[in-house]
Amino acid sequence: MSASAAGQLELPPAGRVFSVLAEDPRAPLHWLAMVEHELRARIVVYSRLSPQRLGQHLPLDSIEFKWLSESMDPHALPPSLERIHHAISTRIATEGGIVWLDGVEYLIQRQGFDAFLAFTRSIADEMNGTEWTLMLPFTPLSLNGTEVAHLRREAVPFEIKLQAPLPDLEEPLEHSPTPEPIEEEAAPETIPEGPRAGALVMLSTIAQAALSPAVLSRRKAQWEEMGLEVSELGHALTLDSVARHEVYIRVEEKVRRAVECERRIQMIEMRGHSVEAVKMRFRVLQLTGLTKVEERLDEILAGEL
Repeated sequence: MSASAAGQLELPPAGRVFSVLAEDPRAPLHWLAMVEHELRARIVVYSRLSPQRLGQHLPLDSIEFKWLSESMDPHALPPSLERIHHAISTRIATEGGIVWLDGVEYLIQRQGFDAFLAFTRSIADEMNGTEWTLMLPFTPLSLNGTEVAHLRREAVPFEIKLQAPLPDLEEPLEHSPTPEPIEEEAAPETIPEGPRAGALVMLSTIAQAALSPAVLSRRKAQWEEMGLEVSELGHALTLDSVARHEVYIRVEEKVRRAVECERRIQMIEMRGHSVEAVKMRFRVLQLTGLTKVEERLDEILAGEL
């Protein structure tokens, strides 16, 4: 990046909490990467993206990060507001920089909007007087209007101006660690190549005898390519074959429902329900609240608005 472009980077004031409104809350990660590279700002990221996927946006060897996941991973942090609050409070006790917390919508769905709002207020109080800034990227359409208004009041929106196109997400950044290859294991059932990113399709079921850790890892990667939240499969990799298959079947059933919901969401989009379709699609990709989405789809498609 040129010096003039770097000079246009604007940092939010320290000691405060800001929201970052974007259709895709991961898009501003490019701005965060530029801030780290050009301004050498200290960056601490708490993300729903796995280290491998986060490394496609940010240089992991130059930042601090935690993966908000129940996975058995050295970088994982359980995605509870209490644990995240403790981690942030501990980190901002010294130095200064930017704390980036994504997965706002997921945390709200998991623990409720009121709890997340209280969490934001508490962190804002602790940020006051420090050299740290907390930034909360989220998609406005994923919340209702009242929730957006309350969140904007506690975390004033900060406009991020991207100076260059987003990087190719298929290629990790130059300094990102290269994930270790997964050892292939022979299996009686082969796994087809993953679909294009963003396409929700139902893949063939894997029999228990074929579901080795390597095969499950490949299936997990395929579902993640579709944008589905399947981090619970990470823990299943360490289980015995019976328990591993039970977890896989449980997740696969959620995926099956998500695929069917997506088909019906496309139908209501064609009928003009574009805003509600966006909200539903986010919940579907998280594999949470599927029952409520299915019920609402039934109402709309039956003509009960």
